[in-house]
Amino acid sequence: MISVQALEKERIDEFLQYLTTHLAENGLNGNMLFQPLSNQQSMLDDGWKSKLIDGLNKEYHQSGWRKIWVATTEENKIVGHIDIRSRNQQNAEHRVLLGMGVDSHFRKLKIGEKLLEFIIHFCRNNQQICWIDLDVLSHNTPALHLYEKLHFKHLSTVEDMFRIDGISYDYTTMTLYVEN
Repeated sequence: MISVQALEKERIDEFLQYLTTHLAENGLNGNMLFQPLSNQQSMLDDGWKSKLIDGLNKEYHQSGWRKIWVATTEENKIVGHIDIRSRNQQNAEHRVLLGMGVDSHFRKLKIGEKLLEFIIHFCRNNQQICWIDLDVLSHNTPALHLYEKLHFKHLSTVEDMFRIDGISYDYTTMTLYVEN
């Protein structure tokens, strides 16, 4: 059984290890890219760690805030995550950016769907949040289908947004209105 819970400060090191392993799988051995980075660039460096931890220590409405939840097994192992964060644009406090991932050994078990349902419910119960926005590599059809299943609307696709290892990638922007 998988449960979703807020990332506790005492588990940050464990989460960073999970995230390091997760990112290392991006494009590995011909696997699909899920981040707009080459496999060699998919590292959790000190700057990224610092930005992540700094965001967790900020309050909602402070520029750069972030909230993270983790999916855990019965043994309390982190196997997935979802986060929302500020857009960092003035007058856009009613919108959040979504990020998520699932350990490759636990995919196709509906963990991503469970994480998304959790965050949609969380945002609907937070009167300050009206929209959940996300960006996804357009070739990531499993992710696109999941977002569409949960009623995210396609806003735009930027053709040839990234060129990674000599290959062109389009980038899709989607959104979900969550205000009650």
